[in-house]
Amino acid sequence: MFFHQVKFFFVSLIVFLPGVLFSESAIVLSPQLSGKLIWQEVLVLEDKDQSLSETSITNGSNDSRFQKISSPNLGFSKSTFWVRIQIQNPTEELIRWNLVFDFPLLDEIQIFSNNLPKTLVRTLGDTHPFGNRNLDYRNPVFPLESTPGSSSVYYLRIQSESTIPLTLGIWTEREFSDQLNKEQMIFGLFYGILFVMVAYNFFIYIFTYEKSYLFYLFFISSIFFFHLINNGFAFQYLWPNWIFWGNYSLPFFICFSCITGIFFTDNYLNLKKHLPNISKMMWIWAGILFLFSGILFFLHYRIAMVTAIFLTVPTALIMVFSGVSTYLLNVRTSRYFLISWSFFLLGVLLYSLKSLGILPDNQITRWTIQIGTALQTILLSLGLADRINFLTRSLRDNLRELSHAKLKIEESEKRFREIFQGSDEVILMMNENFEVINANRALSKHMGFRLDDLRGKKITDLLYMGRDQKSDYNVMYVNDKLTDLKMTGSIINFKTEFGQKYVKEPKEMYCRLQYIDFDETREVLVTMSSQYEDTIIQLIESEKIELSMNNYLRNAELVSQKITSQLAKYLSTVEQTEVRSSVREIVINAVEHGNLNISFDEKSKALIEGNYLEFLQKRQEDPRYSQKRVKIEYSFTREYVAYRITDEGRGFDHKKHMEKSIEEMNEAHIQHGRGILMTKSVFDRIEYNDRGNQVSLIKFLNKD
Repeated sequence: MFFHQVKFFFVSLIVFLPGVLFSESAIVLSPQLSGKLIWQEVLVLEDKDQSLSETSITNGSNDSRFQKISSPNLGFSKSTFWVRIQIQNPTEELIRWNLVFDFPLLDEIQIFSNNLPKTLVRTLGDTHPFGNRNLDYRNPVFPLESTPGSSSVYYLRIQSESTIPLTLGIWTEREFSDQLNKEQMIFGLFYGILFVMVAYNFFIYIFTYEKSYLFYLFFISSIFFFHLINNGFAFQYLWPNWIFWGNYSLPFFICFSCITGIFFTDNYLNLKKHLPNISKMMWIWAGILFLFSGILFFLHYRIAMVTAIFLTVPTALIMVFSGVSTYLLNVRTSRYFLISWSFFLLGVLLYSLKSLGILPDNQITRWTIQIGTALQTILLSLGLADRINFLTRSLRDNLRELSHAKLKIEESEKRFREIFQGSDEVILMMNENFEVINANRALSKHMGFRLDDLRGKKITDLLYMGRDQKSDYNVMYVNDKLTDLKMTGSIINFKTEFGQKYVKEPKEMYCRLQYIDFDETREVLVTMSSQYEDTIIQLIESEKIELSMNNYLRNAELVSQKITSQLAKYLSTVEQTEVRSSVREIVINAVEHGNLNISFDEKSKALIEGNYLEFLQKRQEDPRYSQKRVKIEYSFTREYVAYRITDEGRGFDHKKHMEKSIEEMNEAHIQHGRGILMTKSVFDRIEYNDRGNQVSLIKFLNKD
């Protein structure tokens, strides 16, 4: 009898014990589940040699081999892990729920069961394109449903080259949607802080060119990308189909963060000054990291990842040691540095304790890394600002001590600028290769060029380049003068023709070259003037001149200056300028519309098309017009000044133009042809011959 009782007990134990054990692991669903962690309620089977098939697991023949785990972290392993989850719905309603694996870096996870929805994607992970997932979410999610009063068993097959934390959670649909909104807000705030710090330090660097901001910009950017990858957003949004890069980007940015962190630490703490040996060691270590970041793509992912994580340990120790050492040396910036790294390391520590199950999983411990990183970036930015403020105060103190010397230098520079810029002569400064390095404002007045147009060019590049052999002669002539300057070192004077920016005509200039010796350099001073000063101009009582000029417009300026220079004795500066401008305009009209036969409509069209200077040059070189001359007769006495200007053109209807007014030309939007109207308002008498190719101008000087 006793034997039969013992036999019945063992048979009952064999039959009912598995059901009893597994019934204890059943996870009860409810209509509202908000991320219920289930790693303590599931059973795990490690398949070290990957010999177990899908059928051998799903038919329940290996259920007795499943065991509970003491920690959710399965670590780095080549094994395949099978997870058995028993779900029970004791309610009288259909419950739709999501099984979420809260780790975006998992290579592959598969789900098996007899109660899976037909549209469910059973295989997920970052070794498959992101677009194949069930939900557009950074973590693998299996949307499931349980009928009223049902009990189901699900098997998960997990395999990954990275670490495997068994962070399984169950969410009902509405709660999961609410969680997504909260995550978006928190991650948006976190990445917003990082992005603002990146943008802030970028603009500060642009305005200050302080290297600390540049190194910090790279450091924050690397941290920014590290978190994007680690949280799954990079695979979701940046490279959803780049499987290889999606996996290897994490160890790469771990190394890149270490490298940029070392560069920033070295510059921020000024280790070259305070700890030169540590600075050298950090640069050597940065070189090792840089080398590894290049070869990690050729290593097995697990080796690359483990090595990258291993390399962060000495990197962090070196950086913290540098901060402590500089703090003991009373380096001001080390305070912010240590405080910021303390927050970051505290965040990493709390998150690690949460992952190991020592600390509870809640809204604080779940986000400790993000909180620590955000505080670190903000505090380091404040430290940079404090460093700049400290340097600014130091500079301000030094400036006070140097203020007296600075004022003297400014006064000396001011006098030099007044002499240099105020001169009516063109002044150029050239290096020993005869390349322009500076010029005064007279350059623009006489030749139309600005300093930026000529900087770096040689003086021979400024010569007038016509279409005859004379241009080549000018280049040879000036080169000979430059050679004389080199050989003798004496002052060189010569006259030659230079080009102009807006006028396609040569301009004759008198040049003077001499060497100027400074402490360490030698430069060439060039002065250029268009004519010599007439010292007897004030002695002239009367004058009569006849001139004949070719069709270069630059001669109109020279002639008008010559035949109006004596008027300063009788007219104001404004009146003298008006006479000179009027004469110049009449001479230009004689050249353009007379000798060169350019009609009003032709000039208007060329001006609108923007090619008038080229059009004018072609007319000047045309054999039909090139030999024609403008004759200028000039007479000056105490009572009046008279000009007679004659061209060899066909003439024009001067009466029609004399009757026009400025208002009519403004209404017609005519941009040229105003010379005659200007002359009418300046001279007392204007007379044209019948042909219209000669005009006489008279202005009385003593009207009393």
